[in-house]
Amino acid sequence: MNPGTKNLLYVGNAYPHKNLARLISAFKVVLQKNPELFLVLVGKNDCFYQRLQKRVEEIGLENKVIFTGEISDEKLSELYRNALLYVFPSLSEGFGLPGLEAMAENLPVVCSNQGPLPEIYEGAAVYFNPTDIGEMAEIILKVVNDDTLRERLKRAGRIQVQKYSWGKCAQQTLGVYQNIFTQDLKC
Repeated sequence: MNPGTKNLLYVGNAYPHKNLARLISAFKVVLQKNPELFLVLVGKNDCFYQRLQKRVEEIGLENKVIFTGEISDEKLSELYRNALLYVFPSLSEGFGLPGLEAMAENLPVVCSNQGPLPEIYEGAAVYFNPTDIGEMAEIILKVVNDDTLRERLKRAGRIQVQKYSWGKCAQQTLGVYQNIFTQDLKC
């Protein structure tokens, strides 16, 4: 991997609900139109990632899908800076922090239309049905091939990520607890 390569990036674990097997299948379709691309998967090399590595070998993509294992924050920041876009194909999420992290790193996001992701990311991402490999590939290609769209997503992502912070989260959580405590005292 060098800064001149065109990388699609995913950061996180490879649990089955993260839907990486379908992402790899969609990436194979994407490569038919954009053979210069690479898919970089960052995450702990556990049994789930090992299964994916076997799948990648079975379909002949071992030279196009890169498994980094766990990496330093500095290396991760470099991957974000050099990636073309972040792909988040999850079937279910509690919140969707990885997409916000990508937005904070000025990386356009394409992701699943499931769970809270459309509510959290709003217009700062382009969405696909995570069970439809063809649609996933089509959306990835759309963003890969459209410089104007990628720039719009970067701008929207920078704005969207400002809506979220750990400090704001802590304040809101404290407010909920204070409200509950106050209601209990009124009984």
